[in-house]
Amino acid sequence: MHYGCNMRQKVGEYLLDISKLVFAGMALSAIMEMDGISNAAVVAVGASATIGTAIIGFALIRRS
Repeated sequence: MHYGCNMRQKVGEYLLDISKLVFAGMALSAIMEMDGISNAAVVAVGASATIGTAIIGFALIRRS
């Protein structure tokens, strides 16, 4: 059982790292103002992906 708990924690930490990268990508995309993509859409998708991965990551860390 110890191996499973350690794996959950590692996956949780990985998801938190992914959420940070998605947030940074969202911020850079909003600053660069790409043609054909609205800033509102970038922020909405980026924020939902960031929040989703962060919640799952924190949940996995808490369960381990």
